[in-house]
Amino acid sequence: MDILTLELFEVTISEALREIQRAVEAHPAMPLRILPCNDPMLRHNIQRLLERLGRSAVQRQDGSVWRIEVAGSGLPGSGLPHPPVPDPPAPERADLAVSQPADPGRPDPGRPAPGKPDLVKPLLVTCSHLGQGSKDIGRRLLLGVLRELDPAVPWVGLALEGLALLEDPQALALLERLQARGTAVRISRESQLFPLEPGPFEIMEDSRWQRLAGRGDITIL
Repeated sequence: MDILTLELFEVTISEALREIQRAVEAHPAMPLRILPCNDPMLRHNIQRLLERLGRSAVQRQDGSVWRIEVAGSGLPGSGLPHPPVPDPPAPERADLAVSQPADPGRPDPGRPAPGKPDLVKPLLVTCSHLGQGSKDIGRRLLLGVLRELDPAVPWVGLALEGLALLEDPQALALLERLQARGTAVRISRESQLFPLEPGPFEIMEDSRWQRLAGRGDITIL
C-alpha cells in the first residue's frame, strides 16, 4: 500500500499543522508518514490534531529521529466513511489582527510603569487541571487559583493544554472577568491547533514568555 510521506523541515508548529490537515483532506484514504517530529511540543500538537480529525496514529523513534505513522481511512470497499473534517484554519490575517502593535501612548498592562519594579510575576497556565488525580477536582483547583489571583499580577498566559480552558464556559467566564478588571489574558501563538478568531484575548508571541522564563520572571503552572 502506498504511503504519503510528509517532511516537515524548518516550519513552525502552526505551519506544520496546516500542512498535515491539507494532506489529510487531499488524500483521506492513504496512510501518512510525518517526519521529522523530534520536537515534543510538535508531536503533542500533531497528536491533538489527528485525534480531532478522527485519525489513529502511532509515534515511532528510529535512532534520534521521531516519526508519526497515521492510518488511512475511508478506504474503497472497507465500508468506512470518510471522517468529518473540521473547518479550515482562519486566515492568517485574522490571527495577526489580534496582536497589532500596542499604542505607544498607552501603557502595556504586562509591563511595569517607568521607574517602578515589577514586584509580581505574570502567570503562565500550561495545564487544563492541576495534579495527576481527578481531572474534575484538578480543574476546580486550577480555577480556584485564577479566582484568587492577586490583582497586581500583570497578565495571565495560556499555553499547551492551558488552551483547553477556552472550551470550558466556567473557565472562559473567569478569564473574561480577569481581563475586565485589568489583568490581561494572552494566548500562546505556537500552542494553537488553528489560529483563533479575533476575540477578547491577545495572541502572544511565545518569545515573550520564554524570555521571562529564562530569567525566572514568570510563574508557570
